[in-house]
Amino acid sequence: MAISLETLKRSAPLPPRDLIYGVQGIGKSTLASLMPSPVFLAAEDGLSGLEGVIHWEIRSNQDGIDAISALHGEHQFQTAIVDTVSAFEAMLHRQLLVNWGVDSLDRVGANGGGFYKWRNEALPLWQDILDGLDSLRINKGMRIVLIGHSIDKEIKPPEADPYRKYTIDLLNDKAAAMLYRWADVVAFCNFRISVTGATRDKRGQVTKAGRAIGSGERVMYLSERPAFYAKNRFDLPEEIPLTCQDYLKAFNHINNQNEGGN
Repeated sequence: MAISLETLKRSAPLPPRDLIYGVQGIGKSTLASLMPSPVFLAAEDGLSGLEGVIHWEIRSNQDGIDAISALHGEHQFQTAIVDTVSAFEAMLHRQLLVNWGVDSLDRVGANGGGFYKWRNEALPLWQDILDGLDSLRINKGMRIVLIGHSIDKEIKPPEADPYRKYTIDLLNDKAAAMLYRWADVVAFCNFRISVTGATRDKRGQVTKAGRAIGSGERVMYLSERPAFYAKNRFDLPEEIPLTCQDYLKAFNHINNQNEGGN
């Protein structure tokens, strides 16, 4: 396409792309099931405690592709939910083994694999899934929700000492980074915890571990902190109660503000 002033376009609002991850059993699937007219691509048995949820059982990478293709037909669904990307990754990796005709991820890649080549080779498969979901968002007006488990990993920044941080539980760090970039909202879900009794030295280093105290309050964090990845592109609150009502209310508040300013 030739670039000229006549080819300029004006952006239009689209439904959000949500990446909701957190500790197991906190209620991520329950929250997603209360989204407008949801349909689940269920890669694991996270819906067993929820009655009446419409879903496909996704057991292979091809199942995921077929489900996304089916949603390009006529239907009344408004939200497509992948539950969970942590479980779906294993299916994608099995497809990677088939594509390369090998029995180990370490053997994926040119010249017999090695050197973690499988991480790069997996990215096009992830991109195919994200492209299909983006097509649903653009052509069918569907909100896209990815659910994931969390895991704490050691982070080694070049300008600071190593520390631990909650990330989405994917074996492939490059795929995790791809999902973080793709999503409009990365929401970390956890129980609110306070620590008492810890002592530190003059440099601020912990010399005696404290005791964790939790009230059972479930929280959704929408802005990044040293302990976890999170972000949002909508100027949402830094944290809200972990309920679908509060989550959607945060978006509605921003939409009302924007409409009031026009």
